Amino acid sequence: MNKRGSTLIIVIVFTGILLLGLGAIISLLISEQRIVQRRVASEQAFQVAESGVNYYRWVLAHNPDDYTGADDDYYNNSGELIGHYTVVVDEPESGSSVITITSTGYTYDYPNTQRIIRVRYGNPSYAEFAFLTNSNVWFGDTEEVNGRLHSNGGIRMDGTVDSLTTTIRETYICGPEHGCADEEQPGVWGAGEDPALWDFPIADAVDFDIITLDLEEMNTAATEAGILLENSGTYGYHLVFQNDGTFDVYTVTSLGNNVWGHDGTNWVYESNTINTESAVSEYQNVAIPDNGIIFVEDQTWVSGEINGRVTVAAANLPEGSGTNYDIIIHDDIEYYPDRNSDNVLGLIAQEDILVPLYSPTDLTIDAALIAQNGHVFRYYYYPPYYPSDTIKTNIETYGTIITNTLWTWSWVNGEGDILSGYENTNTVYDPNLLYSPPPFFPTRDDFEFISWEEISPNEE
Repeated sequence: MNKRGSTLIIVIVFTGILLLGLGAIISLLISEQRIVQRRVASEQAFQVAESGVNYYRWVLAHNPDDYTGADDDYYNNSGELIGHYTVVVDEPESGSSVITITSTGYTYDYPNTQRIIRVRYGNPSYAEFAFLTNSNVWFGDTEEVNGRLHSNGGIRMDGTVDSLTTTIRETYICGPEHGCADEEQPGVWGAGEDPALWDFPIADAVDFDIITLDLEEMNTAATEAGILLENSGTYGYHLVFQNDGTFDVYTVTSLGNNVWGHDGTNWVYESNTINTESAVSEYQNVAIPDNGIIFVEDQTWVSGEINGRVTVAAANLPEGSGTNYDIIIHDDIEYYPDRNSDNVLGLIAQEDILVPLYSPTDLTIDAALIAQNGHVFRYYYYPPYYPSDTIKTNIETYGTIITNTLWTWSWVNGEGDILSGYENTNTVYDPNLLYSPPPFFPTRDDFEFISWEEISPNEE
């Protein structure tokens, strides 16, 4: 038997096994190295994609209307070229301020390893509030606010609010119009249920000069691509919206009898009630214009069902040239088919937005309301003269109320009993208004982060 030959065979076998093992280990190490490299490349691609987003945020900060996107190389902190990003920007849809930025990044070493980031930014509108006022305000014990509330004056809160309630005032003088005898009170006070939501004084007032819209610009937009209704020569116009996305226009040819009403400062003798009206033939079943603006150079009454995105503005231009115009809520205004739709209505009055004496017992107003120089209001109608029409039951607004001066739907005595107006009021915030306000509604200049997500290439 040849022992040396047997030993050689054993050595060869074990050497082969060792080489196979070493090969497997080396292969595993190479594979792990590649995995690590790909992970590093993936992380670098992520950073490249993020840099594309950050770059385009800078672009929008300097040129908010630049939606062209970007296609640029990426250099690291040492100045080395390592990757590339492509940025695609989706401009806001009509009526929205939301911009979508999608950035795809990769490194040149691993160009097939891509990371994609999608972010959304928007200019928040001043319709972020359920209720916003430039004056003192009182919410009684039958009044409810669902959404954020802010006043540049003082707030007496005897009602219910489910969100932050803020004022810039540490204290203020509460007058007889709010059940006080010109006495000093905290910025927010009253018998409201949740004082933990009261925050005062806050540092910054809401600047109503900014909220005051450029009515000249809106007038121009209506002339060029919207609908402009020039002075009627009568008492004004009545706009009736239909649930098929159209509206009808009527001239108001006569009003009901004048009545005495108190506007919070003075007694006035006037009528805001339509007696007779006549159809304007060229404005029957008219589609809401593409740019969503209807500008009325006259007193304006509004009612109906809203199917679309539209803003109605009533103003006498140039500003200061005569009587400021109001908008009067003639009857219910409701979104069709319901409030879950994308429909939105803005009502912008140069002076007041009024609910008249002969308003419905139960009234619904789905709209964002702005009274630029006056108030969103129902007059105090003296009960002995109008007992059957003075006191109503329920009023609900869905949207936002922005009022420059004194607001109220209800008038009470010292004991809290309703003397005039609505017994129950409910102010409900429409969250869609924050980034998708009505056309030409005021928005803040700064972009605000909304959402961030990473998506896979097949989700693009």
